[in-house]
Amino acid sequence: MKFAIRLLFIVLPAIIINACSDGSHTTVTAPTAFNLRFHASLSDRLPDVSCTTPLTSLGTSAVPGKLLDLAFFVHKLEFIKADGQVVTAQLSEDQWQSQGVALLDFQDKSDSCSGEEKPINTSIRGVIPNEETFTQVRFTLGIPPSLNHVDPASVKAPLNAPNMFWSWQGGYKAMRFDVSPENGITRPGDPNFFGSNFFFHLGSTDCVGDPIAGQAVSCGRVNQAVITLDGFSLSNSEVVLDLDALVADLNLEIDTYDTPGCMSSTVDPECKSYFEKLGMDLVSGISMPSIRQSAFRLK
Repeated sequence: MKFAIRLLFIVLPAIIINACSDGSHTTVTAPTAFNLRFHASLSDRLPDVSCTTPLTSLGTSAVPGKLLDLAFFVHKLEFIKADGQVVTAQLSEDQWQSQGVALLDFQDKSDSCSGEEKPINTSIRGVIPNEETFTQVRFTLGIPPSLNHVDPASVKAPLNAPNMFWSWQGGYKAMRFDVSPENGITRPGDPNFFGSNFFFHLGSTDCVGDPIAGQAVSCGRVNQAVITLDGFSLSNSEVVLDLDALVADLNLEIDTYDTPGCMSSTVDPECKSYFEKLGMDLVSGISMPSIRQSAFRLK
């Protein structure tokens, strides 16, 4: 027995040396957890907006305002290496993440920021196959088309968030940003109009089919922005949605068409600016490399 043990100690190093000497090797992978933080800011003057922080100098008229709602869905989160290799993140399952979809929610009070305190979510959590170095992060705003039009009564969190249902389009809002300008909203040529809330609801349009009746749904304009950010470090980088940049070219005190703000309509003048800030073409609803997005950045 002692001879067998002694022989084993002699043979094993020889096996290891031979395996290494032929130039072959085996890469051992170990799943690596990550927690990617998101912020909603007003440039550098307000790093994190909330229901209780006044929003200052909004848009071209530099109007003060109050946050009413701010949330957006993210799916297809990818980390990209310097050689172009793409690693798709696997999201953990909890009340904010399900089926590869995460809901980022910055509204910390209910009832359009006038009610009780409520939970928020400002990060995406998950794992990647191995610890690696990345130079870019990429994600898509919204919900995958296969999940975007379902019976709301049949889904679990976060897809059951009522403020993100878009019932008149039969789907979900990919992004929602509602703000109340301090001086209200007027409409040129209509002295009887006065509004209080300016909306940006990004979502799929030109859709046909009824998911509640079990029908398949297809949309002419998916309207899902693909955001790619350079200079990314998985251990150090955080993603910032800069609301200052999102509304930079808009006058939030004036409405020019229908509902104040933008409901993802191709004929609403306010929508063109919103879409371009997210790198999208308004007519096609597709992210275009020629349109440089400016709403998201890294810090």
